[in-house]
Amino acid sequence: MQLKSGTGMDERPKIAIGGIKFSEELVHLRLSDSKAAAQLLQRASAGSINFPFLCHSSLRHPAETTFCVQREDFGRLQQAADSAGLSLDLFTVTPGVGTITVFPHRNSLALLGLIITLFAREGYPIHSLSSSISVIAVNTSYALLDTIAMSLQSWLQLPDNHAPFRQTVRLEQLSG
Repeated sequence: MQLKSGTGMDERPKIAIGGIKFSEELVHLRLSDSKAAAQLLQRASAGSINFPFLCHSSLRHPAETTFCVQREDFGRLQQAADSAGLSLDLFTVTPGVGTITVFPHRNSLALLGLIITLFAREGYPIHSLSSSISVIAVNTSYALLDTIAMSLQSWLQLPDNHAPFRQTVRLEQLSG
């Protein structure tokens, strides 16, 4: 499906999806040192720091690890890095990131192309992207999530009973 420019209603049908969800505000980190990334991820995991997004690619050299943590967990992540003898200067750190998750409802390939095209056309940043058969997750500017969702809704059909984009309940694992 190709994006057409224009205003108002046109003849293009909307793609039915299962829903859209926003993350809380995140800090996005990228590192091209697999050993350092593994050390930090192990320390952070031992400290019960959640990674709402984690992706590793070893197709290029050097390999690259990309992940996100909740904004309020970033200080604890810095402590984990310190305890592992790592400096966060090794990482590309981008604050103010949010994940927009789209549930494709059997339209993943067409939808993935549409999302990438829409982001490029509108100049929305993509810090990282992941897709599977059940979800497309784009890490972008947290401040733009509502604007991006509005743009997407002109191309997508949400279910009638769609929940709010933002979570109202936050679950935390308690160490016991």
